[in-house]
Amino acid sequence: MSDLSRREGVSPAHERYRVSLRQDLRPAPLAGRRLKAYARAALALLSSNGADVRVRVVGDAAMARWNREFLCRDRPTNVLSFPETDGVPARGAMVTGDIVVSAPTCLSETGGWKETPEARVFFFVLHGILHLAGYDHEKGGAPARRMRRKELALFRRVLDGEGRVRIR
Repeated sequence: MSDLSRREGVSPAHERYRVSLRQDLRPAPLAGRRLKAYARAALALLSSNGADVRVRVVGDAAMARWNREFLCRDRPTNVLSFPETDGVPARGAMVTGDIVVSAPTCLSETGGWKETPEARVFFFVLHGILHLAGYDHEKGGAPARRMRRKELALFRRVLDGEGRVRIR
């Protein structure tokens, strides 16, 4: 741990698994510290060699623009991920890239869930993290099932361990 980290009370996990969060909606709809803590916990469970993930929370209109520009789909979606490197990362490689989530779409799609809004949006952030880590479901079959199993297992583990996650 660096001297700066010790002085500022930043844990080694905060240094190794960097997650930044920007909420474009006002007032900000989510507790940012909690959402970042969930993301860091998931990254630690992935056993990656560190991470630098940037999460941006937007509304449906902004998400529709992102979806149109990058995927030629003229509608909002729940999450888009933009890996920092081309190709499939090596197993255990550093997870890097950007994730854009539409809070209204995520919350609408999970309306019947008992979890907090932060946990419900985290489910989609986790989906984006898995894409950044090289998981893919687009072609279906075994890779899609593998990603879904990983997604559900990590989601449960992070929420079950919430009492142990230090939220800063």
